[in-house]
Amino acid sequence: MSTRADVAKLAGVSESTVSYVLSGKRPISDSTKQRVLAAIDQLGYKLNYAAAALAGGSPRMVTMMTSNLFLAPPSRIDGALVDGIVNGVRGSGFHSVIWPISNEDDSDIEMLLELNFSGGVILMNVMENDPRVHTLERAKVPFVVLGRTEVGFAYNYVDRDFENVYKLALAHLKELGHTHIGVISGNSEIHDFLKKAAAKLKLTLNLLSIRNNHDGGITLAKDFTKKYPNVTGIISLLDIATVSFVNAATSQGISIPGDISIVGVNMLEEQAESSSPKISTVAFNAYEMAISCGKIMVEVIEAGKNSKKKKSELWVGDFIDRGSTSQL
Repeated sequence: MSTRADVAKLAGVSESTVSYVLSGKRPISDSTKQRVLAAIDQLGYKLNYAAAALAGGSPRMVTMMTSNLFLAPPSRIDGALVDGIVNGVRGSGFHSVIWPISNEDDSDIEMLLELNFSGGVILMNVMENDPRVHTLERAKVPFVVLGRTEVGFAYNYVDRDFENVYKLALAHLKELGHTHIGVISGNSEIHDFLKKAAAKLKLTLNLLSIRNNHDGGITLAKDFTKKYPNVTGIISLLDIATVSFVNAATSQGISIPGDISIVGVNMLEEQAESSSPKISTVAFNAYEMAISCGKIMVEVIEAGKNSKKKKSELWVGDFIDRGSTSQL
């Protein structure tokens, strides 16, 4: 098993420099840091996180606090986000772990704080006025929210710019003459951002609420003509169910884009390419957005617990025309 001395020898630095790179206790030049990290990768060196914490350094571990991915089939986007965060923090010598949370159970966050093994927390699947944000802020634990929530104070976050994403998709459908728009969603209500964007464009929205799975899309295709006769355009907030719907549409006598135009706003580009016909999208590079989130998490940790400067990013994406929309 490789030791810290082995890493130092390969990188051409002292053991103390290796320690500083791993603990973040002292500033190290980027060139030196990269040599040390490259040596760690080459040798397969594993840091003892508990020992690092006892030595006084911040743990080089980032915790992704998310809903339990094993309780329900996750969106493909969930995997891309996790993968992006892992790679986003790895470049700075951090590792990451998933911390599944129980529904409406504050004990999850309390246990995480008690164990004190994490240098920072990335909150995923946040709810309105999320109590976890309040708890982490009070405890002065470095954190970044992947998403947004209204809590009454500033915090670090990375999210889609849904307001502009929705405007882009709806404006495209309106230009093609569509005024009755279906919204494929897993929620029981249409988001306020989407309602406001539709109101400005004088469009009528119809909620098409389904489960985000293969069967959900097939059921929608079977029921669509009967339940939603006035809908000619669709904006989709789901990925798996939307691909299934598009693939099943022809067998139900629905032509895309002849009868229905559809724009996906919350799916990976490879998913949009996989359906028949392919799906036009407002591009969502979940992986790159998550990498950025991971990098911001590292910056927040290295800035220290008392840093008052907050970081934020909003991602939109360009409209990608794959032929699933047409003039009404």
